[in-house]
Amino acid sequence: MIIDGKKMASLIKADLARQATGRNLCLGVIQVGDNPVSSRYVARKQQLGEEIGVAVQIFEFPAEITETDLMSEVEQLAERASLQGLIIQLPLPVHLNETKILNLIPPAKDVDALGSDPRVLNPTVSAIREILAFGQVKLAGRAVVVLGRGKLVGRPAAIWLTQEGALVEVISSQTVDPAARLILADIIVSGVGKTGLIKPTMIKDGVVLVDAGTSESGGQLRGDADPACAEKCALFTPVPGGVGPLTVAMLFKNLLELNRPPRTVLERPLKDGPR
Repeated sequence: MIIDGKKMASLIKADLARQATGRNLCLGVIQVGDNPVSSRYVARKQQLGEEIGVAVQIFEFPAEITETDLMSEVEQLAERASLQGLIIQLPLPVHLNETKILNLIPPAKDVDALGSDPRVLNPTVSAIREILAFGQVKLAGRAVVVLGRGKLVGRPAAIWLTQEGALVEVISSQTVDPAARLILADIIVSGVGKTGLIKPTMIKDGVVLVDAGTSESGGQLRGDADPACAEKCALFTPVPGGVGPLTVAMLFKNLLELNRPPRTVLERPLKDGPR
């Protein structure tokens, strides 16, 4: 089964548009530098925001900005009442401390769930959850290999999969003989961002392969998995068109969740039941 993330996202988008009607929500996106992959994701956020009626405001800063100056800008933007959500497009230039800067976003506006006290699920993990549920993939007791320890995919995915009862092993650049571990995996989740990292010879027949890694090659977005891997997979997510569209949809779902209107007295359930 090859997952059509665009189709799945379009179904979610209709519900998001209904929930966003009349809410006047605005998502702020902080982008530092001109990483082409990041720019594509920012453009996707702008497009989906326009389609569902949520404003997306981009705040661009040069790659050379100092950490002190960027932190000051983030703090000011975080205080703006006109921004109901705020994200920092990753990766940041290497001279900037990502953790320190991400933690400046208040939990109530942290739609990416990358701060120290998130109130919603990481959008990429939410996308992976949707895909696995659609494919009726069971997690408890399954051997899962997660490639990468990054903030966006590897780390949050490993935590969530473990919570779901999967037997998780995380592979990093320091792992000895990663191919020997991949071939035994029932489920693989990859978020490295290295084109063609996973070859068909590295995986077993019937594996579930969720490719959440993106990189640019020849002006095109590519995934961590060689597309030929799909022939051996019970479930496969292509790049582009797999996890990515769903991740963007889940970002806006988080924005709506964090800004859910308070329930009225009539909507609240009676504690003692009807009288």
